[in-house]
Amino acid sequence: MRFLYLLSLIGFLWLHLNGVSAGGIANRYFLEKQRFLLEILHHLHEPLLNDQWRSLGEHLVSDKTQYVVYNDQMADFYEALSRGRLVPREVYFNPQFPKHYQQSLGLFYFFYHTRDWITLWQNICWARVHVNPGLFLHALSQVLLKREDYQALVMPKIYELWPESYHNEATVRSARNFNFANWIRQQNAFTNQLQEVQQILPQELQPIWLEGNLRSSTKWFEAMADVHILRLTEPQRGQHSLQQLIDDIGWQSYWYYINMGIAQTENSSQELQEWWYNQLGQLLARYKLERYAQQLPYKHLTLLKEDNRSTPHLLTWLNQRFRQVTLSTTKKVTEALQTLETNVAEAIFSRRYMLTNGSTIDLEAADNWRIGLRELFPFDLTQLQTESASEPQLLLDLRTSLRSPDFYYYAERLLRSYRWYRQALQPTLKSSVRPTDLRIDAMEITPLITYDEPVDVDLSNLLHARHFNYDGHFMWPFTLQQRQYRLQQEPFSFSLQVTSNKTQSIIIRLFLTTAENGSGSVNREPFYQLDSFLTVLYEGVNRITRDSRQISGLIGDHISLTELHQYVRLAEQEDFDFPLNISTPNCGFPRRLILPRGGRQKPLRLRLLIVATVYDFKARQANELNCDFSKGVSRWDELPLGYPFERYLEQETEAEHLLGDHSFWQPVEITHLDRLHRE
Repeated sequence: MRFLYLLSLIGFLWLHLNGVSAGGIANRYFLEKQRFLLEILHHLHEPLLNDQWRSLGEHLVSDKTQYVVYNDQMADFYEALSRGRLVPREVYFNPQFPKHYQQSLGLFYFFYHTRDWITLWQNICWARVHVNPGLFLHALSQVLLKREDYQALVMPKIYELWPESYHNEATVRSARNFNFANWIRQQNAFTNQLQEVQQILPQELQPIWLEGNLRSSTKWFEAMADVHILRLTEPQRGQHSLQQLIDDIGWQSYWYYINMGIAQTENSSQELQEWWYNQLGQLLARYKLERYAQQLPYKHLTLLKEDNRSTPHLLTWLNQRFRQVTLSTTKKVTEALQTLETNVAEAIFSRRYMLTNGSTIDLEAADNWRIGLRELFPFDLTQLQTESASEPQLLLDLRTSLRSPDFYYYAERLLRSYRWYRQALQPTLKSSVRPTDLRIDAMEITPLITYDEPVDVDLSNLLHARHFNYDGHFMWPFTLQQRQYRLQQEPFSFSLQVTSNKTQSIIIRLFLTTAENGSGSVNREPFYQLDSFLTVLYEGVNRITRDSRQISGLIGDHISLTELHQYVRLAEQEDFDFPLNISTPNCGFPRRLILPRGGRQKPLRLRLLIVATVYDFKARQANELNCDFSKGVSRWDELPLGYPFERYLEQETEAEHLLGDHSFWQPVEITHLDRLHRE
């Protein structure tokens, strides 16, 4: 047996030395890594059943020479291990609790600083067996997001690895109590009765179309040939309310991944701060547009009263119930925001700010306003720590925070201070950002249509691990799916007619906002940036066309956890060329959520704002879509992200930025079609 382990180690060593792919197709060394990763992440909440990985994970590698760097965080982690003070396995993990955060940082570096895959492999096995599952997943996710040599490995989506936090309690309990052997025996007895779990044909899985056309190919049917596809009985039709958006697993996981990507980023720069606040502003604007569509108050959000808070009915892997924000948390967050607002007001009034090192700077000198911005406004949520992590709360868990209505109230207050500061201290942008000798004449847009789409979500990690291990071998005999309904939209396109007196390059920004165009400041309305792109104008009349599927930063549907494993198995049998881009990027926003739900009897009326700015030849392509912020973020120019809404606009600047030949307002309508009518 030891000899077999040695052979496996040699194979993994060759993988590390020879790379992972050739021409975008995974080789066998990569596939071995990928299969190991899927098996080690399978059923995180249960003890590891694979004897090979358990034997390999008997000890953490303590030899300091096996690490590129051995830092203080690693030393502290190893001391906590030696003294038996690691976070217990049966404790709810929250990286915003100081002790949990420090230990996750130490384990992260024990992974990140390894010299080779062999050491990392052993440390992963050790941590999977001996470390709190939440802490283990947090540290491993960070490594796979940040180590360039391992970024090609596909990490299953968080809502498939940790389904408890994304599905209601009834669904979780049904999945956990499912017994495949009993289900097989009962099939004949209940042939004519509606069962809670039903077997479906592969072609019945929804959605049919995945990124890369992976669910409709003959290879997919071959990969899934030996898998029983089971589905929990359909629940009631999805809520036609605000809840459908904030419960959407794509909406929630987007926030989780962008914060995971930013955490522990070496290049934690001003640019990342600006990007994070822009994403927060985008989420708030999109949330407010959904409230507007649902005819709910949206201009000024308020905290829900205790009597109006509903139980979330979500569980952790320990069967603890998530709860809404406690009074102590509300008090602490409110006090922190009040302190921030006071400090911002004092900085604006005095034009001076005392830094954490005790020195005072003049905020109007040079670029000192940027230094003040950086110190006043934190953006790495793992640093916003709490005193206790004993009970799970929606707001304090990155996986569930967007489910909490309080999140949007706090976000609005935070962004209000952020924009006030920029309005008061950010230098006025030069008029040269407005292109000259052009006029946006007209816009045409195809119908905007939303609908409720049926989709199956993989719950296989909720099933008991014993169903997947036979005589010491890991197998995947079936998958459990749940049918849900989610908001979807038809692709749309638009065209602009622009007249230019010269050849010039411009940036077009497209914003979606409400139809409230009466008196009052635009600062009261949400502006959600749908698109931004570079285009070239030639002298005369130009026709610019754009399709919604061209919008950058958006993603479609990805391959599920079960399908990913089956494709790896098929590729190891040399029956499938496993592509390295088989999954969607983690930090992409769901393409299907960029439009709010339309109206049924009468269309939802909104407006589009098109703004043209000068292209300054400083565009940069980065890799933030894959949560890799090591080289910054992509941008078209040096204008602030979210321009011109990164700060509050006064009446005179409103006219300057939003009115003129370089801008155009277009009324639009969104219609919601019933799914049955579509069929």
